[in-house]
Amino acid sequence: MSKPLDGIRVVDIGISTAGPFGARLLGDLGADVIKVEPLDGENTRSLGLRYGDTGYLYHVNNYNKRSLALQVQHPRGRDVFLDLVAHADVVIENFAIGTMDKWGIGYAACRRVNPSIVYCSVKGFGESGPLQHLRAFDTVTQALCGIMDTTGKPGDPPLKAGPSVCDLMGAAVSSMAVMAALVARREGESQFVDTALFDMGAFALTSLWPLAKGGMADALHRIGNGHPLQAPFGDFGCIDARVMVTVTEDSHWRPLAALLELPPAWDRDARVAHRNRIDAALAAWCSTRDASDAAQALQAAGVPAAPVLDLAQVAASPQLAARRMVADVAHPVYGVVPLINTPLATGDADRAPWRLQPTLGQHGDEIVGGLLGRRDELAALRAEGVMG
Repeated sequence: MSKPLDGIRVVDIGISTAGPFGARLLGDLGADVIKVEPLDGENTRSLGLRYGDTGYLYHVNNYNKRSLALQVQHPRGRDVFLDLVAHADVVIENFAIGTMDKWGIGYAACRRVNPSIVYCSVKGFGESGPLQHLRAFDTVTQALCGIMDTTGKPGDPPLKAGPSVCDLMGAAVSSMAVMAALVARREGESQFVDTALFDMGAFALTSLWPLAKGGMADALHRIGNGHPLQAPFGDFGCIDARVMVTVTEDSHWRPLAALLELPPAWDRDARVAHRNRIDAALAAWCSTRDASDAAQALQAAGVPAAPVLDLAQVAASPQLAARRMVADVAHPVYGVVPLINTPLATGDADRAPWRLQPTLGQHGDEIVGGLLGRRDELAALRAEGVMG
């Protein structure tokens, strides 16, 4: 079955997560993504838990790609890279500002060889503003955008969110912006996509922004699992685990009020005013039940609720299996690698990788020798330490 981005070629020269994950999402949709990495491999190949000789983060960020090992700082490597850009539709990078220009392969150089290129820059703080030159990782942007200040329990120190939310949101939005730029490119001009992880972190707090701007920021400091404007809203202890209950509408409250023997006519303001009384009644109700039984009873009554699962329970979830979101991928070099499949459902029931994560430089000959037509240069490029 054809995929939406069949025929689109992406050059991914990113590292870690923010750049490569966005490129992988384009690959999930059918783009031919060429991973350009150093001769010793992109940094996540040697990071953390490994399958075969390669770090797990590399596996999850780089399936549905081909790999070209290339020393782009070398003049001949730069020439090969720009030749590849001339044969591509998109370039994605997430190096510090000025790095690509220093290597001679930045936006201006890419646009010279391909006037219709879509160039996507993913940075911690974007290409403008007083923070643009700061070194940034997901945690740095979480600290500066407000996510850490609003995460954790009252009175405790700030916490980062569990997953790398700024990295992942930045990657997802960059891929969306790239697709929009591809549509706009029909006019034949290049497009520059400027994505900032900081922007995405601030954007994630959209629902709280009026409070921050309205002088109520103190109410947002580490509110735990609660909400300053909703009640009941939070997690409650059961016999075996905890259950999350989220009441935002009067239609949610009325059946819950019946279970708790509290006034069903309380509107949102009244519920917030009586938060402590409601929470105490709900905590007592939950304390005599298993979390799954409590959640089922609440859902049956029309109250949004769910048991709080650990990752092992999530991995075994029949919902994940039904959505075809998990797969143990048998790789001829790396062995069996457990992967989360793409969340992008486009009509193809099979969400598993259509191209396995590459070994380092696996596709060099077919890319440089085939696509670029430089087969007679392969031996010299390798002898000079330009290509792996």
